[in-house]
Amino acid sequence: MIIQKRLRKLNKRASTSRQRKRQHLLDVKIRAKNVAARRTQSVLLTVCGFILIASVLGGIAFGAKRILNGLFFANSDYAVKTIEVTTDGNLTREAILRAADVAEGKNIFSISLPKVQEKLGALPQVEESRIQRILPNKLVISIQERRPVAWVVPPDINVGSFNFENAYLVDRRGILLKTKSLAPEYLGLPLIIGVDTSNCEAGQPLEEDDVKAALDLIRVSAEVLQGRFQIQSIDVSKGYCLTVTDKQRASVTFSTDEIESQLHRLGAVLGYCEKNSRELQTVNLMAQRNVPVTFVQETPTDSTFGSSSGEVPALDGKPKPGSTEEGASPLPAESKSAVPPNGSKLPEKKLQQKREHSKLKPFKEGRSSGPPPAATGTDGRQSAPPVRRALPVETTRANG
Repeated sequence: MIIQKRLRKLNKRASTSRQRKRQHLLDVKIRAKNVAARRTQSVLLTVCGFILIASVLGGIAFGAKRILNGLFFANSDYAVKTIEVTTDGNLTREAILRAADVAEGKNIFSISLPKVQEKLGALPQVEESRIQRILPNKLVISIQERRPVAWVVPPDINVGSFNFENAYLVDRRGILLKTKSLAPEYLGLPLIIGVDTSNCEAGQPLEEDDVKAALDLIRVSAEVLQGRFQIQSIDVSKGYCLTVTDKQRASVTFSTDEIESQLHRLGAVLGYCEKNSRELQTVNLMAQRNVPVTFVQETPTDSTFGSSSGEVPALDGKPKPGSTEEGASPLPAESKSAVPPNGSKLPEKKLQQKREHSKLKPFKEGRSSGPPPAATGTDGRQSAPPVRRALPVETTRANG
């Protein structure tokens, strides 16, 4: 008997569905639920931990604040009872306290010293400020105000009718100031002429280089010359130089660079003027050597006439002849009219006679170098030869 076997189809399960139900298989859904529950539990624990820490810190901060308020900030013992204000200028106590926003009765620890110092520094008159707490209830405010050193004048203004009340003052750092009350000491300050003040405001600095050079000249002049040269005005309109006029109406030209060395050269010229009783008229200090100098004409006398130039000391200590400014052509001394001290002019004939008398008479040609022969009188006797008088040095210079 032959048994025929049937071949089983490939990829066909060996067990039936009934058999598979009886087998124990892995339940994937149950495992996923457990993992999700564990993750949720850890997140909740973390959030609760943060809440607990924040609560503890908040409680500590609240308690510390209550303690600080009870000991310092809300303690009546630290309320400000005395505010001491000192200033070296014209600012009033009320203006300073109003700008600083402090008053009696405030807690001394609630006042921020840096903020108060910043508010005081916003005032144009304040240069430096200092605030100090003195426990338990005292506040000290010290103010150092700006000191004006000059007036700022626009170029198109008439200096003769200058209105000081509508003008600006400037301190040594170039900060513009506006004063309500015109102090008498401000009227004698120098004028810096040629500054555009159309867009200027009090408290703003002047950034022009020529203005800074003028302020340096005012500061260094007081240190080097020590009152021998009193500045009345400084013209900065040219830009490349400073034209200074002093109280004696002398005109001095400075370069904007090397102010101190130019002031030392000016000191040498002023020393010569004081030694020889001369009055300075113009000097150009832009030249480092052979400085052009002119002097005021002296009042003429019967035998001499004043000259507008003389000998001035050189920078190395040797005398040199004085000269005029570039482009200037001074008139000769003989062409200037002589005016006596009483102010009336001499008659023209007398003036002509004095000029002829002051001129040197040249020697005649053909005579020997020996002494001149003696003159013979009417009685036949020989008289003594005439004696030539020596003319003064100033007259000799005037006649060339």
